[in-house]
Amino acid sequence: MRILILIYALWTHAAFADTNAINKILNRAELSKENYSLYIKNISKQNVVFSYNEQKAFNPASVMKLVTTYAGLQLLGPQFQWKTEVLYKGAIKNKHLYGNLIIKAYGDPTLTYADLSEIIEKVQQQGILHIHGNVIFDESFFGKLEDQDAIDDKKYRAYNVNPKSFVVNENTVNFKFSIINEKIKIQTFPEIKTLKVINHLKLTDQGCNDWKDSLGYEIETKLNVTEIKFSGRFDKACESKNIDLSVMGIDRLPQALFEKLWKLHGGSVEGEFKNTYQHIADTLKIYEHQSRPLSLVVRDVNKYSQNLIARNLLLTILAENNGNPITENEAGRFIKESLIKGKVNLDSLEMDNGAGLSRNAKVNSENLGFLLEKAYTDTYMPEFIASLPNIGIDGTLKSRGKKLSVAKHAYLKTGSIQNVSAIAGYIFDKNNDVKVFVFIANDPKANESSKIQDELIEWTYLN
Repeated sequence: MRILILIYALWTHAAFADTNAINKILNRAELSKENYSLYIKNISKQNVVFSYNEQKAFNPASVMKLVTTYAGLQLLGPQFQWKTEVLYKGAIKNKHLYGNLIIKAYGDPTLTYADLSEIIEKVQQQGILHIHGNVIFDESFFGKLEDQDAIDDKKYRAYNVNPKSFVVNENTVNFKFSIINEKIKIQTFPEIKTLKVINHLKLTDQGCNDWKDSLGYEIETKLNVTEIKFSGRFDKACESKNIDLSVMGIDRLPQALFEKLWKLHGGSVEGEFKNTYQHIADTLKIYEHQSRPLSLVVRDVNKYSQNLIARNLLLTILAENNGNPITENEAGRFIKESLIKGKVNLDSLEMDNGAGLSRNAKVNSENLGFLLEKAYTDTYMPEFIASLPNIGIDGTLKSRGKKLSVAKHAYLKTGSIQNVSAIAGYIFDKNNDVKVFVFIANDPKANESSKIQDELIEWTYLN
C-alpha cells in the first residue's frame, strides 16, 4: 500500500508540475481565460497531456482546412482529379465549327493560365480553329453561387476570392512592381487587353516591411475595360515585389483569357462569350483536361493556406455526392454528417466554407484533436500529414521556429484572422511519441500569441 501511495504521490506531483509549467506559459500571453483553448494528447500512449476549455467551441480560422482536406481525402479519395471538358454542338468541317464551343467546368480550382493554353492548343489540334458560333462556359455543376462577403476590407486580395465552377489563375492577375532608373514599373501577368494599369505610386525611402498595406488601388470598369489605379507608396528597399489581385469580374477574367489564348494560337471566334448555369444537352466531347490528384492538391491547401482551393473542394465533395442545392452552408452540413457517420466526433462543428474564412465558423479543440487522432490511424494518413507545414522547413511555417528543438519535428496548420489565432497538428516528440496539439484563441490579443504558441509547441516536444 505504501508503494502505491508513493507512486500516486509522484505521479500527481509530476502532473501538477507539468500543468504548472504550461499555465506559466499561458499566463504570459495575457489572453483572457475564457478566450482560448488548448488540447494536447499523446496518441502513442493514449493519454491526454493537457486540456483547457477543450469542449468550448471557438473560431479556428484557416485551421478549418484540416476538416476540409481530411473530408476530401476520405470522401473523394487521394486519386480524385477535377476535370474540365470541352464540348461542342454543331458540325466541324475543315477546322471550322459551325455551332457553339462549350467549356463544361467541374469546379477545378487549380486551373492555371498555362493549363488553359494547353487545353486550347489540344482542342485546335483536334480540329477546331474557327468558331462560327458562341463560346459558352457551362457552370451548371455548382450552379449560381451566392457570393460571401469579404472577411475584411481588402476585397480584391486573392484570399477573398469566392468559389466558382470555372476559375482560371484563382481569378487573379499578378502585378509585379520593380524599380528601374528610379521609377516604379508595374507589369501584369497574364497581360490582358481589357485591363488598364494607371500608376500613381510614389517612390519612397522608408523601408519595405508593410509594402502591401502601403499600396492603394481603385478599380473601375468602363465600356468593358477594367482600370486599376495604383496610389500610395512603394519603397526603394522593396526592389521587386508581386501581389495577386482579383480585379476583374468572376466571369470576365476567364472569358478574356480564353479569347486571348484562342486567338494567340491562331483561332477565331465569330460569336460571343457567355456563361450559363443550366446544363447543355446533346453535346459532343472533343477534349478533357484533368487536374493533379487530390493527394497533391491538399498540400497547396494546407501548406500555403489556399482559400479558394479549400472552398471549391468543399463544394466539390457535395456536388460529387449529388447534393442539392450546392451552397457552402449545405456542403458544411454534409461534411459534418458524413464524418460523424464515419465515427469522427465533430458535434461542435459549424462550417460555412471550407477555408475557415468566416466569422461564424466554430469547432472545439477536443473535436479537432479527435479528428487528428483519427486521421493518424486512417489509410490516407501519409497524404494528410504530408500536406501540413513542417515547422522551420516549408509552407506557412518555413520561417517559424527554426531555432527551436521542435524544428523539423512538427507538422502543423496555422490559422489567423483579426482577433483569431490557431494552430493544430502533430508533434513527434523527443521520446519518439506522437502528440496531437490544438491551440485556438479568440481574443483581442490573439494575433500577438504566436510566441506563446511556439513555447507550448516546444514544451510539448521536450516533455
